[in-house]
Order: sequence, then C-alpha cells, then structure tokens
Amino acid sequence: MRNLLILFLTASLFFSCNNGNDCEGFDLDKEFEIANNETLQNCPKNISVTLLDIQDSRCPAGVNCIWAGMIVIEGQLKIDGKNTDFQLSTNENASGFPQEFSTSEYTVNLIDAFPYPDLNNPQKPEEKRAIFVISKRST
Repeated sequence: MRNLLILFLTASLFFSCNNGNDCEGFDLDKEFEIANNETLQNCPKNISVTLLDIQDSRCPAGVNCIWAGMIVIEGQLKIDGKNTDFQLSTNENASGFPQEFSTSEYTVNLIDAFPYPDLNNPQKPEEKRAIFVISKRST
C-alpha cells in the first residue's frame, strides 16, 4: 500500500509540473533566435525548426568591401512529424535562395544573423545565431 501511495504522489508531482509549455521554444508570429545546430519547438502547433548551418559572408566590421555580402541559412522544418529542408538568404539574386520559405500551412522568414562578422574577432560556429519568424499562412 505504501509503494502505491509513493507511486501516486510521484505521478501527481510529475503531471502537476508539466504545464504543456515545457517544450515551447518559439511563438508563432514573433521573432525568435536559434543557435547553429539547435532545434526549437512550438508544441501546441506540433512544429519544430532546426538550424543546420549559417554561412555569413557579410562585409566584416572595420573593412571596406565592394560587396555587402549575405547570409545563407540551411534548416529543417518539421510539421506533424514530416520534415522539410529549406535554404534561405538575405540576397536571393546572388544566392538563388529566397528570404522566406512556405509550406501549405506556415511561412518561415529569415530576419537576420549574429554576431555580425568582425575581422578582429572571428566567430566560433557555436556563437552563430539566426533570427526567424514563423507564421501561420492565411487561407
């Protein structure tokens, strides 16, 4: 009987702490940042996004460049268990990749990446982050 009581109390504690927001990593229609090789989720909508790679060729701070450069992002969007790979860029003409990607239900928009390149302070891959907005498409 005592073991049953302990099991019941443990289960009650577990479920009382699980408020459904534990896995929310981003909100729809709001900017969020994501690190290189990180996955964030929005559990109520059963969506996750993974940032696979950031290529940043923007002109570094303190340097005079002929070309401003661009950001190219590789990622994966998972909706209801279905994975879709995407590539986004801040310069579609040069990269061939758009700044936003849409499925039948959602749009992923690349806003920016940071830290901004600095010739005197090279970035480590684990420091790179991107800023996205994911929105529900209007029907």
